[in-house]
Amino acid sequence: NPTFLVSSIVGFIASLSLFGSTTFLPVYLQVVKGVSPATAGLQLTPMMAGLLLTSIIGGQYISRSGKYRILPILGTAAMTISLALIATLGRDSSTWAASLYALLLGVGIGMVMQVLVLAVQNTVDYADLGVATSGAALFRMTGGSVGVALFGTIFAANLASGLAADLPSGVADAAIGAGGVHSAARRCRATRHSRWRTAISGRCSDPARILSGRRNRRHHLCCIADN
Repeated sequence: NPTFLVSSIVGFIASLSLFGSTTFLPVYLQVVKGVSPATAGLQLTPMMAGLLLTSIIGGQYISRSGKYRILPILGTAAMTISLALIATLGRDSSTWAASLYALLLGVGIGMVMQVLVLAVQNTVDYADLGVATSGAALFRMTGGSVGVALFGTIFAANLASGLAADLPSGVADAAIGAGGVHSAARRCRATRHSRWRTAISGRCSDPARILSGRRNRRHHLCCIADN
């Protein structure tokens, strides 16, 4: 069935976009923009609002006109544009821009997901209705799993080059070298223990100054590396 085939492929792509973006947009907001986890979750509200709104409007449009072909076309176009805009987000981008792009993505997904199920159900025989519906759902769930894995692979692949470009050379080498992050953690702990030994042996008359000065400047990095 050509309609089932097209609906399954488009549903796969829509779920890939939905689950991938909802997984890694909060990571971007927390790590790059420095917001709290709660705030990062709230920043996804425009996406869910757009998805809900266009699903309702699309359902009303289909009920009154009996036509649905235009909705997946417009939705797919909106998803493509929104994902292209999300790919441009960087350190200097506004959190409002991220929310706006997420809203556009939600608008696109809302015009696609449920309409595809309706299209599949309208083109198959009544005896195959359950199989067709569950098959379309299977492709959507598979798309979500692949989306998270794919975007995670891209994130991990670009992490090493990003660390090398933004961190000091010694720290970057420790983080992306043969020992990886654990090597950076060992260096942090070795430096910390060395300062304790220096203070205890009497070379420094004020051990508290060591902790309040040098150690605190590297405390955040050590905690990250230890984890």
